[in-house]
Amino acid sequence: MGRLPSKNIEEYKKNVNENVCEYNPGLARNIFLIKLFGLMGVVVTMPFGILALFRGNTTLSMMLICISSVLILNYFFASKREKYAFSSSVIVYLFLCLFLYLVYSGGIENTGSLWIYVFPALALFLHGFKHGLIDIGIFVLGMIIILYMPLDAPLMATYNDEYKSRLLFSFVTVSFLASLYEYFSGKSFEQVCALSKKLIKVAKEEHLAELARKRGIGEEYELLFAYAKKHNESMSIVLADIDYLPDIKGRYGNDIGEMVIHEIKHSIENCIKNSEAIVRWSGAEFLILLPQTVYADACKFAEALEQRIKNMTLTHDGKPMHISLTTGVTDIENSNSIYAAIRNADSKMY
Repeated sequence: MGRLPSKNIEEYKKNVNENVCEYNPGLARNIFLIKLFGLMGVVVTMPFGILALFRGNTTLSMMLICISSVLILNYFFASKREKYAFSSSVIVYLFLCLFLYLVYSGGIENTGSLWIYVFPALALFLHGFKHGLIDIGIFVLGMIIILYMPLDAPLMATYNDEYKSRLLFSFVTVSFLASLYEYFSGKSFEQVCALSKKLIKVAKEEHLAELARKRGIGEEYELLFAYAKKHNESMSIVLADIDYLPDIKGRYGNDIGEMVIHEIKHSIENCIKNSEAIVRWSGAEFLILLPQTVYADACKFAEALEQRIKNMTLTHDGKPMHISLTTGVTDIENSNSIYAAIRNADSKMY
C-alpha cells in the first residue's frame, strides 16, 4: 500500500545518505578473530605455558603465559577502544614471534614447529592480502635465518637438513594456498560489493524518481484542492488498491501482473468523467480525484468500481483470473492539505 512522499526531495536524499550504514564483513571477521584469539589465550596458550613450566622449559613457559596475558588484555582493549587495526597487529606479531621461537627452540618435545602452519591464514585474515604477504615473507626470512644460519645456542633445536627443507617447503606451499584463497575470496567480495552498490544505487534512483513523480502529482492536486477550498466546492478522493497483486505476479509473472494493472486502469478510466482524474499512485494503487463530488456519491462510485473490477473477465492460458479492488474514500472537508486527504483515504482502505 502506497505511502505519501516527503515534500522535500532534497531533504529525503540527505537523510538517506546520512543514514546509510554499510556492513563491513572484513572488519566483522577481524573482530571475531580478535575475540577468538583472546579466548585462545585462556584455553590454549595458558595451559601450554603451564605444561611447559612443569616440564622444565621455563623460557617457553614464560613466553606462552605472557602471550596469553597480552591476548586477554588485547581483547578488552579492542572491545573498549575499538582499535581493531592495532589489536589485529598485536595478534599477528605476537604469534609471528612465538612461532619463530618455536622453530628456534623446538617447543615441547621438538614439536613446536608444527604450529607454524596457523600463521599464513592468521596473517592474511587479519591483515589482508598485501600486508599478510609481507608478514609471511618476514616469517619465511626468519625461518631461513634460524634453520640455515650457523647459530650456536643452547636453546637451538636440532633438525636434519631433510626436515629443514621439507618444513620450509611445506610452509611456503600452505602460505601459497592460503594466499590464493584470500586473493580470490577478496576479488569475489569486491565483485559482490560492486554489484550490491549498483543495485542499491538503482533502487534509490527508482525510489527517488517515484517520490518525485508523486510529489509532482501532489502539487498539481494541491492547486485543485486549494481552488475547491477557496470556492467552497465539494471534492472527494478515492484510493483503489489491487488486491493480492504480489501473489498475481508471483503466480503468473511480472508481465501478466503489469497487464492486469493496465487493464484495471483502463477500466477505471472508462468510469470517470472528463473533469475527474486517475493516476497510478504506487505499484498496486490508483489515486482518483473526484471534483464537485460529495462523500456519499464518492462512496457509491467506489462501490460500483469495486463491483465492476470484480465482474471483469480476464483470462490467462484459458483460465479465469479473479481480480478485486479495495478502496478508501474521503472528502476534503476536514483536511488542511491534499496530502492529509490522501492519508485519510489510505487509512480507510482496510
